Amino acid sequence: MITDTGDTVTAPAADTLSGIARENTFSIGRFLPLNEEHVLTGVGTQAGGTIRTDIIHQAERVAGLPLPAEKVNSDFGFIILSLSLLLLTLLTVMARKAVVAGLSTLSFRRQPTPIPPGTSEVLTWPPVIRNIFSALNIGLFAAVSLLSGEIMEPDGPAGFVWLTAIIAGSFIAGVMLRHLTSIVTAELTGWKNPLREYMNVIYNVWFTTALLLFLLNAVIIFSPLNNPLPVIIAGLAVSAILIIIRALRLLVIFRNWHIPILYYILYLCALEVLPVLVILKIIGAF
Repeated sequence: MITDTGDTVTAPAADTLSGIARENTFSIGRFLPLNEEHVLTGVGTQAGGTIRTDIIHQAERVAGLPLPAEKVNSDFGFIILSLSLLLLTLLTVMARKAVVAGLSTLSFRRQPTPIPPGTSEVLTWPPVIRNIFSALNIGLFAAVSLLSGEIMEPDGPAGFVWLTAIIAGSFIAGVMLRHLTSIVTAELTGWKNPLREYMNVIYNVWFTTALLLFLLNAVIIFSPLNNPLPVIIAGLAVSAILIIIRALRLLVIFRNWHIPILYYILYLCALEVLPVLVILKIIGAF
């Protein structure tokens, strides 16, 4: 309430400006600019004695700048990471010894030769949960990398979900095909124990890769990164290093079991290099 001997003007405190407004440009929040000469209407001036008051009766908001569509659906990423954390907790609590023993197979030290797990043991719940964890995180990281690197254009939130599902399903299919191929090769050559040991190494390399990608996925999705490309490159570099370790570990297995080096080269060409070249050809890399 502003009172003078001649006139009385009542205005809410939020709508009252003392003195004459000199600015021409205003801003509401971060994205809603206001231009005084085009937007503010119904500005009245009331004078009461020596006090001058400007009253804004109404104002119109200018449409804000549209925000770009999110390439990565953070809600779906949160669901995948939460499910992965649940699976990892189950493995840690219920099968800790199996996980530690599996990761120890990546060492190059000569260890006591345990009996490698057979096909029926690979299909028990700890290896199945481990492979599902690997598929979820590798598929999520691959989808995030393709969309963030603008290699593929997102088709809304559903496009990100479908891309992750396709990559994860392809990964599981590839792992099962590799397992069946190794079983057939072991039966034909009689190298059952070496190939089963190597399949165990493959599963644990993918699981180790998925553990690291799990952390990188959380960083990319939930941290305010303007450019996630360095994190993506770091994930690809770590994955490449682990794949090289896997190939060297295969060489150690073949040497320990006195298998000729020629078979090692043939195995790498048939089951390591050829699938990668086929995938690169399918996606049009060359």
